[in-house]
Amino acid sequence: MYNYFMLVGRVAKEVEIKTLEDGRNVLTILVVVQRPFRNQDGEYENDLLRVTLWESTAEIVSDNVRKGAMVGIKGRIVANKKTKEDGTNVYQTELVGERIVFFSNVDTKVEG
Repeated sequence: MYNYFMLVGRVAKEVEIKTLEDGRNVLTILVVVQRPFRNQDGEYENDLLRVTLWESTAEIVSDNVRKGAMVGIKGRIVANKKTKEDGTNVYQTELVGERIVFFSNVDTKVEG
């Protein structure tokens, strides 16, 4: 079995690291990823993806990444299940980044 994702995109907003009560650092980064095909109007659409980074990876990103930077992120997909008060289950998919590559800090438009 294999659980893996890889994406390349631009950071959509400034990053902010948080320290949890147990002392662990966590950072959520929003990345805009351009789809590899055009829509019916001939334009490229984008997906806005939220990636969670932990501990040293979160610290490195917090120190080195700004809005507009192009990054590559590799990680795993986590499926979380929560039970609501009425007993129904809610499923949420989370992207957990494990490695990151910094491609640029220049805000240039990417065309496919």
